[in-house]
Amino acid sequence: MAGAGTTPISGTVRTTTLVNLRSGAPRTSAPVVRKLAPGTTIAVTSVAVGDPVQGNALWYGTAEQNFVWSGGCGALQPAPAAPVAAAGLPRIPAVVDLYHRNSVTDFAAARAAGVLGIIHKATTGTSGRDELYDDRRAAATKAGLLWGAYHWGTALPPAAQVENLLAWAKPDDRTLIALDYEPSPNNQMTLDGAREFLERIYDKLGRRAVLYSGHLIKEQLGNQVDPFFGAHRLWLAQYSGTAVVQRSWNSYWLWQYSDGPTQVPGIPGDAAGGVDRNHYAGSAEQLAAEWAS
Repeated sequence: MAGAGTTPISGTVRTTTLVNLRSGAPRTSAPVVRKLAPGTTIAVTSVAVGDPVQGNALWYGTAEQNFVWSGGCGALQPAPAAPVAAAGLPRIPAVVDLYHRNSVTDFAAARAAGVLGIIHKATTGTSGRDELYDDRRAAATKAGLLWGAYHWGTALPPAAQVENLLAWAKPDDRTLIALDYEPSPNNQMTLDGAREFLERIYDKLGRRAVLYSGHLIKEQLGNQVDPFFGAHRLWLAQYSGTAVVQRSWNSYWLWQYSDGPTQVPGIPGDAAGGVDRNHYAGSAEQLAAEWAS
């Protein structure tokens, strides 16, 4: 609920100078959470009247009750209209997937709101590595979130890609592992490459990775039933009101249904305020039991 002198808004602002993000109140005496470099995009939920700085008393507030002086920011960019979610899906997704360009401010707030798990990009091809992976893994698990790592598959040798993933992700027996198998122009992993990658993960870990894919796997498998791919849990990418899986699966395990404007506390998302959201149809206890199985 907004307090006195506070007006709810929804949008993003970009800092134009080095400014302090302050906790709890729009005041110059409030604790500094961190300093924001010029060009930082912030998802904001309110504008508040606070301590004047250079004659300007307006501050922008975030969902985490942090505040930044408006004079250090550019114009407010209103959030686009929220996409229509598939019928029956909860407002807060069970799982959010992230990479380094997604902003995160508070994993504990996301967990308190109802998020259960995070799947973070770990690697790409044979040498690409997400530098935020380790720090976010520590913060997310401390907040009580399930943790997973995904690898973006490319045309390079699958064996070397598996080595890159395992060396950087360092999965333990609680870490979900997923192959991101989607279109990658001029660097496309083949269907046989995906098969080899998944086989090698099983040989290394003794458990099957999750397969993330959407129209690519549907187009490549067509109407055939492939027992090998069907033995892997499907993380379906489909931004529509209905989830439709390829014939090798009876249903999805996770459904990535949107990458639109986030409503997740603690995860402002990308520069446009978007974040990938994923639905799980079972209970929290079921998700935890199946997570790294």
